[in-house]
Amino acid sequence: MLIARDITKIYSTAEGENKVLDRLCFHGRKGEMCIITGPSGCGKSTLLNVLSCLDTASGGQLEICGRPVGQSHRHLCSIRRNDIAFIFQGYNLISSLTALENVELGLKYRKIPRARRRLMAKKALALVGMEHREDYLPHQLSGGQQQRVAVARAVVLRPKILFCDEPTGNLDAESAKLVLDSIVQLKNSGTLVVMITHDMSLPELADRAFVLENGKLLQK
Repeated sequence: MLIARDITKIYSTAEGENKVLDRLCFHGRKGEMCIITGPSGCGKSTLLNVLSCLDTASGGQLEICGRPVGQSHRHLCSIRRNDIAFIFQGYNLISSLTALENVELGLKYRKIPRARRRLMAKKALALVGMEHREDYLPHQLSGGQQQRVAVARAVVLRPKILFCDEPTGNLDAESAKLVLDSIVQLKNSGTLVVMITHDMSLPELADRAFVLENGKLLQK
């Protein structure tokens, strides 16, 4: 479902080249949760951005759902719209849209009729305990509530692959449990979940756990 072969990522700096990923390989399967840990600054977010097509590698090959990932803007947009979803640590909700409208947005890009996408969005918000806040704007919600909306926005798409960047990083225990329960439910329905985290308790939930070290993924 997700295959990365010899992925390299190099940044040019005033001090020279900084090789963050070094011929890294990874293979993620349907219905699997893969958790990636590692110290701050080791390149976890860079890796997630490359795997999710938010950034491009300096070298190597990436395959998503059986198709090689091309470099054209149209191809990358198609993958982001139809195959993957992302839960960001910083929520990334659109400030001018209500919780319900934020969850609906990805469905709108898929051209799902308004009545159907509204019903789907309401169900997704209920799944994370946010049905009573559907008309609230992001600034009217707590951090934990915003993250739950962000999870609903990803879950409603039923993505083939879900990428998570520290999804429980700043949450209280109740919100963290709701977020993780929703992610596990999606995984159990067949989604590949790729998550990076500093929380050393989360690898216990994983089918496979990795550590990013010296630009390579090592299975724990």
